[in-house]
Amino acid sequence: MAGGADASDASFDLTPMIDVILLLIIFFMLSSQFATSELRPVDLPREEGAPPASESAAAKLVIDVDRGGSYSILGEGLTLDALAARLAAAQEGTGTRHSGVVVRADRNAQSSALNRLAERLAAAKVANWSLAVAPEGD
Repeated sequence: MAGGADASDASFDLTPMIDVILLLIIFFMLSSQFATSELRPVDLPREEGAPPASESAAAKLVIDVDRGGSYSILGEGLTLDALAARLAAAQEGTGTRHSGVVVRADRNAQSSALNRLAERLAAAKVANWSLAVAPEGD
């Protein structure tokens, strides 16, 4: 071939792209671990429960109720009023109602604390919330 490049000279190196993909996979694996490690250990009720729903695009709000009836979100202790204010602020910020609220109540928590939380969730127009349970085999 006169003045042209040979077909065997043309190459495309995939190594940098593979490196970037592997780094992204590692990043997402680690960030998902951090999200679950921020949750407080809670002794959940041992029940069969419903199978977990498919993960939606909306972020879930996880509310913990400990043995003494205290409330927290991501380890930050909150009063019931502060929790309701945070829920209202989150709804205003996104413009939608939270449909992914998960309540992780300690199995020895007072039912009155859970009832007060349910009343606040209803007042905030959160219709769909779920109570986390541990499988019976745990």
